[in-house]
Amino acid sequence: LEDLPGLVWFRPAECADCWGGKGGKPEEPQAGSVLELHSAEWVDHLPEIVGTLVGMAAFNGIYLDLRLHPLIYRFLVMRSVSASADDLRAIQPTLHRSLSSLRGACDVGTLALTWTVRLPGADFDFDLTRGSPRSPEDEDRPVEAGEVEQFVAAYAEAALVTAVRPQLEAFVRHALASMAVGKAFDLLSAHDLELLLCGSPDLGKFEELQRSCKYTNGFTAESPTVCFFWEVVHAMPEATKRKLLLFCTGCDRVPILGLKALEFVVARSSAETDHLPTANTCVNQLNLPAYDSLAMTRERLFAALEHHSGFGFA
Repeated sequence: LEDLPGLVWFRPAECADCWGGKGGKPEEPQAGSVLELHSAEWVDHLPEIVGTLVGMAAFNGIYLDLRLHPLIYRFLVMRSVSASADDLRAIQPTLHRSLSSLRGACDVGTLALTWTVRLPGADFDFDLTRGSPRSPEDEDRPVEAGEVEQFVAAYAEAALVTAVRPQLEAFVRHALASMAVGKAFDLLSAHDLELLLCGSPDLGKFEELQRSCKYTNGFTAESPTVCFFWEVVHAMPEATKRKLLLFCTGCDRVPILGLKALEFVVARSSAETDHLPTANTCVNQLNLPAYDSLAMTRERLFAALEHHSGFGFA
């Protein structure tokens, strides 16, 4: 989202399959054809793929570093896709203000508004009267003075749901199927589901993480390197502590029960002290070489956190 960077929403699509055109079922393989293990059409099924991954993560209790918009969690809890114009303020605040300003326009005719619009994120024109992409033979019908309220409502509905309904419904359907939801699912609120999927945004106290931490490969709670490590961690600002969580666990948010439930492990690495720390995010394990000073521990740890992705050392 441009207005709310970091939050995930769906982009309108103009594919024939999405709007009831041809297809809908995969073609049967021809006799003698070679089995393709990869299809270039997989990108057309990203909503289903992401929905399946989200559902499997919820089912297995794995936290995701994925910022879905809160409205999507509401769709999952409702098990259906529906929204009102009031929801536009939370998703597209700039667009909501622009549409609201039309209600006070003195002369709508001077604005040259039509019922064919280009929705945010789309690369095609959308016909608000039909609720589908505009056909080449369609004519643009102007918005009359008495139709402003209907235009605003139709635009908001299209931007929220109508233009992305195929993607939203595919995502919700596959996510719920992978979650294998039961009767207890009906007790969840949208906020509860977000906590189950992404953890708590409250960072909590790292003293809890230290008390519950386990040590392996020769480290103990009294090892000098371990003591250096916790001294460095407790002096970190919040933003750096989140980087540490992301580096060690793959997610910068905290379990619902707090850091004590993270099952964090600090292991002694066999690497020389001129190497940086590494991590096994699948088991929440940080691998530390046996650094022999506080300064070295701080320098190596901060370097790892700042350059853990991309080509920082290339």
